Amino acid sequence: MIQLFNISKSYQMGENTVKALDNVSLQIKQGEFLAIIGPSGSGKSTLMNILGILDKATVGEYYLNKMNLMRISDKKIAKIRNRKIGFIFQQFNLMPRLTAFENVELPLVYRGTSKTTRKKVVQKSLERVGLLDKAKHLPAQLSGGQQQRIAIARAIAGSPEILLADEPTGALDSKTGKEVMALLKEIHREGNTLIMITHDKEIAEQAERIIEIKDGKLREWNKS
Repeated sequence: MIQLFNISKSYQMGENTVKALDNVSLQIKQGEFLAIIGPSGSGKSTLMNILGILDKATVGEYYLNKMNLMRISDKKIAKIRNRKIGFIFQQFNLMPRLTAFENVELPLVYRGTSKTTRKKVVQKSLERVGLLDKAKHLPAQLSGGQQQRIAIARAIAGSPEILLADEPTGALDSKTGKEVMALLKEIHREGNTLIMITHDKEIAEQAERIIEIKDGKLREWNKS
């Protein structure tokens, strides 16, 4: 499904060039649950942004379902991102003035989905994460765990091929984090490709496969 070939990403910091990713190659199969682990500054956020086509590599090739994303327009990239990738962030990234329902609905609005269809899909997504009764609540009226579940509902509402979770338990207490991980694993078992970025080895061990990133380079972990 995903193929990265010799991906490098460099940033200019004053007079210095910083290489955040250094000749990275990676293949991710459809339906896989992959964890990418690494300390702060390792390059994992840069890798997440490239996998989520929020940013482009300086050099290299990125194929999604055999389509070379390095060679298509930004407009088409935005459309692919909206339809094929669901994002789950550490800080939830919910719109504070929108209700839970409206937050989940937002990607479908951008997609141009009809109002009738949006209502059905949003209700189904909220029900899937156990929060249909919170549809009219604002984010500030919800606990951290509930906000993350709303974010997961938003991510799955568009039936994306890939779920990209960036530190999905990082802002949660351990009990709530376990509940969110259990939900993500359930969703993965239903057929979603799940890519999770984390610094937590215990969280990473729950994935089927683990990749470590350090100084912009990747190495495969052998799970014990």
